[in-house]
Amino acid sequence: MQPFNSKASEIHSEAFFCVIHLNKVHINMNSNHSFFANYLEHLSITNLTDIQTVCMQPMLDGKSVFGLAPTGSGKTLAFVLPLLLKVDCQLRDQQVLILVPTRELGNQIASVANKVAQAISKIDGKNILVRTVFGGTPISSQIEEVSKNPHVLIATPGRIFDLLERNALDLLKLKSLILDEADIMVGMGFSDQVEAICDFLPENLQVGLFSATKNDKVTHLEKLLLGNNDYLNADVEKVENKTGEQKFHDSEILHQYISVGNKETKYQYLVKFLKNCEKASHIGKGIIFCHTRETSHQLAESLKNEGFSADALSGELGQVHRNSIMRNFKNGSLKYLVATNIAGRGIDVAKLSLVIHYDIPYTQDEYIHRSGRTGRAGHSGLALALCEQKVQGYYLNLMKELSLKASEFDKSFFQNTKNVDEIKEVDFSYNEKIKFSKIHINKGKQDKIRPGDILGAFIQELSLAKEDIGNIFIFNNFTHVEINTSKVELAKKKNFKVKNLQVKITDAK
Repeated sequence: MQPFNSKASEIHSEAFFCVIHLNKVHINMNSNHSFFANYLEHLSITNLTDIQTVCMQPMLDGKSVFGLAPTGSGKTLAFVLPLLLKVDCQLRDQQVLILVPTRELGNQIASVANKVAQAISKIDGKNILVRTVFGGTPISSQIEEVSKNPHVLIATPGRIFDLLERNALDLLKLKSLILDEADIMVGMGFSDQVEAICDFLPENLQVGLFSATKNDKVTHLEKLLLGNNDYLNADVEKVENKTGEQKFHDSEILHQYISVGNKETKYQYLVKFLKNCEKASHIGKGIIFCHTRETSHQLAESLKNEGFSADALSGELGQVHRNSIMRNFKNGSLKYLVATNIAGRGIDVAKLSLVIHYDIPYTQDEYIHRSGRTGRAGHSGLALALCEQKVQGYYLNLMKELSLKASEFDKSFFQNTKNVDEIKEVDFSYNEKIKFSKIHINKGKQDKIRPGDILGAFIQELSLAKEDIGNIFIFNNFTHVEINTSKVELAKKKNFKVKNLQVKITDAK
């Protein structure tokens, strides 16, 4: 496949290449970023993060960028401010397209974009129109929105592709394309949709590709979108303290675990831990991560019955319901959010004290993204894993692979708390590999089903991790999928859609 599309070989011909090492980055608001000073002051921003320092001026100058920086490092402002400053309000065309993997992340970027637009309006008198289009919302209303030709469009890949196929959207006047959270996007199976969207893009397009981690699939997107041309490679992925211990970003995240024995006792340990948190005024909101939506809803309901302020956030909830839950969580009326991996991605909540891995994440990327919800914007946080006997060895090995120091939970986290309940710590070591079974789906090539569609549907509809899915075999009239054996019954009971087609799942024969 040719990079980007057949027309795009000249993209980024004016861009440049430069690798930025963190220890060479210095924030200087008075010199290199004086142009942005008025806007940053209006936004009450006094210091830039490393990724903002590196990327803002090049993006304003029209350069393409691959930004590799941790979750919570300020990537959104790094591209939103310079790109909105470049918008020509005299032209009522889509000039900036920002692709995101989830509605929650899209809404958060839209919130930042609207604040930036307000600052630009007050200072320069420019009125920039920002709109969002996501799956899960009636497409008819979104067709009406894009017909107004907003300057900035924030969208999920599937919905953009639907609009393009319906000829309801024209991107030929687009000037800048952003892919945010690229590692999440490929993990959710959106690579094929991104490639399809590339066929509708114009030449000489500025591209920003931002990711918290890098893997083979992200590298594929990098080659696809940026081609073989030069571009700014802003790598501020790793931040080290004086002892050399790797962190996700400048703030402090403690990585600790509690040995809970088995699934039956895990819930009791969680309740005991949260009760101690309730006694400590310095411990604020927290997110509790589960693998499946069923577990998240059951756990949230049980916690509510225990008297905790908790609610579940999962992929099948309607957008109005999800927005309401997030609003309550952000304003503090909801203290504990019980979320699946998909729902938890892209959540940015100020002063989040705690992330609890009720179910241990399957991959390094999942751990980074989950844990990165806490310890943001200079605040400290705790990433706590509740380790059953069968997974504790796996968890410790995961932390070793991430070069992170993990220790048994230290009750000093509850500092100044009286009558702290005792939390026992037991050492276990055991690792269990995923076993796969093959299932049958009654849709295939004739229905234009692709592997990415299957993977995305299972991840979104069943809240499965990508590691729960093995090989995908697509035939003319049906598809066989290898799936985590423990998830088979869940998949067979669930009615869901692939590419808006209702599918039936049975055992493969």
